[in-house]
Amino acid sequence: LALFAGLIAHSSNFVYYTSTTGGPLVGAGIILLQAFAWAAAVRFTRRIVLRSSPFLSLFAYPLAWAALDTVITALSPHSSFGSLAYSQGAALSILQIAKFTGTPGIVFLLSLGASTIAVAIYRHPRTRWYAAGYALPVVLIAGALWFGQKRLDSWSLSTPLTAGLISIDDFAGPRVPLETVDSLWNQYENAIGHLAAQGAKIILLPEKIQILDAEAAGRRLGQLATAARHNAVYLAAGTGHHESSAARNRMWMFDPSGELIATYDKHHLVPGLEAEFQPSKDFTVQTIAGVHYGFAICKDMHFPAMGRAYGRLRVDAMLIPAWDFYSDMWMAERITALRGIESGFSVIRSSREGLLTVSDNRGRILARAESVGSPGASLLATVPIAPAELTPYAQYGDGFGWTCFVLVLALRIFVPTTTSPSNLY
Repeated sequence: LALFAGLIAHSSNFVYYTSTTGGPLVGAGIILLQAFAWAAAVRFTRRIVLRSSPFLSLFAYPLAWAALDTVITALSPHSSFGSLAYSQGAALSILQIAKFTGTPGIVFLLSLGASTIAVAIYRHPRTRWYAAGYALPVVLIAGALWFGQKRLDSWSLSTPLTAGLISIDDFAGPRVPLETVDSLWNQYENAIGHLAAQGAKIILLPEKIQILDAEAAGRRLGQLATAARHNAVYLAAGTGHHESSAARNRMWMFDPSGELIATYDKHHLVPGLEAEFQPSKDFTVQTIAGVHYGFAICKDMHFPAMGRAYGRLRVDAMLIPAWDFYSDMWMAERITALRGIESGFSVIRSSREGLLTVSDNRGRILARAESVGSPGASLLATVPIAPAELTPYAQYGDGFGWTCFVLVLALRIFVPTTTSPSNLY
């Protein structure tokens, strides 16, 4: 029944998985794996509820889901994408626990509430322990919410930054006529000038605006350098590069003099859709006026380990060009904002077919605009840059999640399989 329910629940994502992961067979496989995860969590929980103490019964389901979340994040080529934690993307109070635990802690608390209700319905009135036994889950959930609200209400002194974001949904692929490509880049130049005139100091363009060969790369490099110099801004843009050695999904940054001061190549490529590109392992941090900026591109931020790495590098803000799929724009925005909570940085993200977003290190969305086709969308926002914070999660990683995994293994091994349920009430 749990497997069947899981298949029904996840089937709503079939069209999305099919269009973004390589076809219907891959999409069906992902749904089947997700349904098996639900079935495994329910089967494990039922075993503990029937054969263990009432107290352990409350924690079996949240432990199972936190463990699954940790394992999937570690093994999946999409990392944490699809985690139940992102369903709470707008519930900022509960998300603050990610500063310590990452997504497994959010999943644990979310599942703990459901587990407590389910176990209470099953056991009452056959046991007298419920008044004291249910107190701990209530205290844990209430404590997490209290901490989250207190953290949202507190704020360190910050340095405001005026940032500009631009996105045009049109893609300059290899078969697009040169006149159309030139027109697209000219529209970006016009938008850069408009935002600079309004006071933008850093301007971010989206991911993979054009796929460039060596000749086209030189032309666009010069055009972007000129735009940065004429408008006296720091300018970052994403492009694809076909080089003699390898193809790269790349991000450039220019300073107000037009000099190329930083380059970053994407680490985590979308399986199938970005098979032509080679991943990088190099991290890029650029210091501007005393503020440390980290670079990442779109899917990189689906990986909590990426955020932790930049957290340990003490970045104050992340610059992220991106390319979404329209239907997942809210999820993509919230995933990236959660990385900021986990590892202590603000996020500046400009996406094609998605959202232009600025969020702080509490995950609050401070400014947002939806991308459109030509002539595009732009956003001017004030970004609060708080002092860099080395969060416990950035420092210690998924320690909470792996602890849950070990506890699940221990319960699976040591809880007897033959104890009569009638002896437990």
